[in-house]
Amino acid sequence: MPVSPDVRKAAARTAYDAINRKDLSLLEGHPGFWQSRQIIPLMLAGFPDLSSTVEQQTIDGEWVTTRTTMRGTHQGEFMGVAPTGKRIELMHIALDQINDDGLVVEHIGVSDWVRALITFGLVPAPEALLKQKEASA
Repeated sequence: MPVSPDVRKAAARTAYDAINRKDLSLLEGHPGFWQSRQIIPLMLAGFPDLSSTVEQQTIDGEWVTTRTTMRGTHQGEFMGVAPTGKRIELMHIALDQINDDGLVVEHIGVSDWVRALITFGLVPAPEALLKQKEASA
């Protein structure tokens, strides 16, 4: 018997609950979160105060789409970037397939890390890119 849409949405929120509670054990039993179990510790090492706010969820059959805002302070090394002490805010969008047992069996997530790279000063902001292009023309 299929699970309710609310159960599917709650299952899709599990990764964000794990970030907010700093508790990866919440991901256990959800085979679709295999990558999240590897990535979240790296994110928490770089951004110990990382939090995730669910902004929107939609559902289509077994699939749940979730848009969140992640916020944190860059206090530890992250992907080779030394701590900057800067706060980031970025958007994350995920598609999660929830089976009839209420388990996440597929998780596909995309985050706007370019925004963080701009905040860190590693990538110029779009305005700077436009000025650079105009100057070289």
